[in-house]
Amino acid sequence: MKRAALLALLLLAGSCDKAPPPPAASSEQSPEGNLQQLVSSNAIVTGYLYTPDKPYIIASFSKGTLIWRSDPERQASTQGQVQVFNEPDRTCVGFERKNLLMPNHGPERYLVCEAQQVIQHSNSLPRSQDFSLRPGTMFVEYRPPAGTGFPQIFYASVK
Repeated sequence: MKRAALLALLLLAGSCDKAPPPPAASSEQSPEGNLQQLVSSNAIVTGYLYTPDKPYIIASFSKGTLIWRSDPERQASTQGQVQVFNEPDRTCVGFERKNLLMPNHGPERYLVCEAQQVIQHSNSLPRSQDFSLRPGTMFVEYRPPAGTGFPQIFYASVK
């Protein structure tokens, strides 16, 4: 009986030294990874309110630059070197720039984002619309300089 108890104790003690199995590899990419893939693949993201075939914004990535336009037939309204912007509820890639016509205000931001948490947002007039974005949802955002207007969010469609 003592031998059986001693043997059980030795087996139990030996199993404590074993390392736990490695965590299973996740097939999901991080939000920053998903967005970085858009940048590196030179993707075109359209920002729309109702249907992707009627975009309000066309955000094109090209060699680390984001080219922003509101009309597919016209020249870009602005462009800039892509940066990553991390916020508690979203991760974004895009750029910020100072508007030369408003030198006393902060920069405006042009962003393609992925929600990290549920985001509730209401666009201001004239295109008033309410959004409820779940984690993992991609969207396009224009953020004007502080005190000059309200952020505008658009659903995103990747081409």
